[in-house]
Amino acid sequence: MNIRIDKKERNFQVLSHIIDLYVSTAIPVSSKSVTRKMDNTISSATVRNIMTELEDSGYIEQPHTSAGRIPTDSGYRHYVDFLKGRLWLKKREIERLAGEYTDRIKSIKDVIEKTSFLISRELHYAGVVMWPNIGSLYLKHLELVKIKAETVLAVLITMTNAVKNYIVKMNRDIGETELEKVANFVNMNYEGTGISRISTCLKDIVEAGADGTVLRVAGPAREIIDSVVEMDIENDIYCEGLDFFTGEPEFRDPDMTRHMLQIFSSRKEIGALMQKELPHKGVRVYIGKENKFSVFRECSIVTAGYELYGKPTGRIGVIGPTRMDYCNVLRTVSYLSELISSKLEELY
Repeated sequence: MNIRIDKKERNFQVLSHIIDLYVSTAIPVSSKSVTRKMDNTISSATVRNIMTELEDSGYIEQPHTSAGRIPTDSGYRHYVDFLKGRLWLKKREIERLAGEYTDRIKSIKDVIEKTSFLISRELHYAGVVMWPNIGSLYLKHLELVKIKAETVLAVLITMTNAVKNYIVKMNRDIGETELEKVANFVNMNYEGTGISRISTCLKDIVEAGADGTVLRVAGPAREIIDSVVEMDIENDIYCEGLDFFTGEPEFRDPDMTRHMLQIFSSRKEIGALMQKELPHKGVRVYIGKENKFSVFRECSIVTAGYELYGKPTGRIGVIGPTRMDYCNVLRTVSYLSELISSKLEELY
């Protein structure tokens, strides 16, 4: 029994060294390189035997007959699952990162930009931060402006002083006077109320069959607020560090670089991923072909949730090659998600 455990641990140690070497060099790893990495504590022949077992298990592969081995998506996954729960930052690193959130940071925008910058600077991958989900924020003021028939611009200001603009397609044409009444109704009755809660309250009013005057404003108000809550979040994603991303050997092909830049420019797929993960606080890792969106099949994505008002309200993330320094990424993203939560609580 002990021998089996020792063998399992030794095999994982060899896999870890292969991943570490490949992450740092982007060159297939030989048995001699692993032996040197392990300070010659086991022979090169033993390492070769272990590498054969790892290859049979699908954890590594040989890209060319004469080349060394590289990790597969399954190998990275096995490595990441082992690492989870075994990572922590040194106190000195914690204090250094915490010191980045200085008194000069006075708004959500400042926090979002600082966090994305830190992710890309610390990890040399693309840093992605999702703005707080609008449904979890509290209303300060609503302005409604008619753009054209059946189209309204909703300018929503939250209690955090975040200003959000939404183009809403209405079911019918609404005049400017009626829009003003709708906005006044919402502002008078729901200032300081969570956006999602406003949606629920308006739904109750409409379904309860309120009198004609209230219903004439509550109906359009519900339509507008629901559209705001359900609207795509692709414009609520802040990205930084694309130069690090496109500088990786895997993405030096001009067509691949152009394709990835288009993805980051539209942010549609990134926003959809963040939205799907929004209810979760913990760290999620997607490696290569595990990614739902085919555009990210050559990448790995690590995300973690942050909180506002005590509940998950946004996510931060790292996008890079599958040849990613998972150890450093996991602990840095985990800690930064805690920092951003603390800073937002301090601000608001």
